[in-house]
Amino acid sequence: MRTIEKILVMLHVDPAEDLALARGKQLAQTLGAELQLLLCDPHEGHTQYLEGLLTTLRSEGFRVQGEQVKGQSHHACAAILAAHQRHACDLVIKQHHPDSTLTQLFTLPDDWQLSRELPTPLLLVKTPRAWAGNTVLAAMDVDHQDSEHQALQGHVIDYTAELCRLFQAELHVVSAYAAPALADPTIHIDQAIAQHCHDQCQWFQHEYELAEHHLHIGEGPAKTLIPRIASDQGAVLTVLGTIGRSGLSGILVGNTAETVLERLNCDVLILKPHEMPAKRVEPRGHRAA
Repeated sequence: MRTIEKILVMLHVDPAEDLALARGKQLAQTLGAELQLLLCDPHEGHTQYLEGLLTTLRSEGFRVQGEQVKGQSHHACAAILAAHQRHACDLVIKQHHPDSTLTQLFTLPDDWQLSRELPTPLLLVKTPRAWAGNTVLAAMDVDHQDSEHQALQGHVIDYTAELCRLFQAELHVVSAYAAPALADPTIHIDQAIAQHCHDQCQWFQHEYELAEHHLHIGEGPAKTLIPRIASDQGAVLTVLGTIGRSGLSGILVGNTAETVLERLNCDVLILKPHEMPAKRVEPRGHRAA
C-alpha cells in the first residue's frame, strides 16, 4: 500500500448520513493524511455548513481544506475528477448510491465512470460498519497472466494485506474460475480447473501466509461468486482490481468491478494496476492543522 498523503472526500449535505466523511476521517486519522472536502450543490447554498464543518474538523486535529462547486451531487463525476487533479489527491472516497437497472442501460453511472477514469484508488462507502477486527476480502483474478493483470493482482493483495495490518482485520481472498464449456460429465475437468486456479494462488498464499480456510476458490462468474463469499464471510470491505475498460470495449464487455459493485453489501475499494513498490505505513494519530 503506497503512502496516502491527501484524501478527497465527496460530502453529503446531511452530516447524519455522510458515510464517506466518517470513513475519510477514520483513514486520515490512521494514515496521518490530509482531507480535501468537496461539496456539490447546484445553488452553492451550503457555504456556512462547509465553513462550520472545516472549523470543527480542525479543532479535532485534522488537516483539512474544502470547497463548494456548482453541480448535482448525483452527477458529480466531472467535478470529482477535476478536484482530484487540482489537489493531487491519492485516494477518493465517495458514498455509493445505486442506480436503477433502467438508468444503467441508458447512462453510465457516476461510480462506474469514476472507476474507469480515476488513476488512483476509489473507495465507495456502502455501510457504516467498522473495519477494525473484521474481515477484508481481496478479489484476485488469477486466470489472466499478462503483465497488466499480474501487476494488478500484486497491487490488490498488497493493498489488502496492508489495510488488514493497519486495522487488525482478517485477510480473506476469493478467486473465481471459468466453468468448463461442453465438458464430458465422465471427466472431472472442473476439478482440474479448480486445482489450476488453486495453484495460481500459491504465490500470494505463501508470501502473505494466508491460511487455507481464508482462500475461497469457486466456479464463476466472478460477479456472482465474489458477492456470495463477501456475504458468507461477513466482509466489511472488498478490494477489487480493474483494468478500467472505456469506449466500445467497456460497452460491449463491461468491467467485472462495475457489475460486482452493485451486488456487494459492504464497502468497495477499486484499484488500478501500477508498478510502484509498496511502502509500509504506520498508524498515526491526528495531525494538527
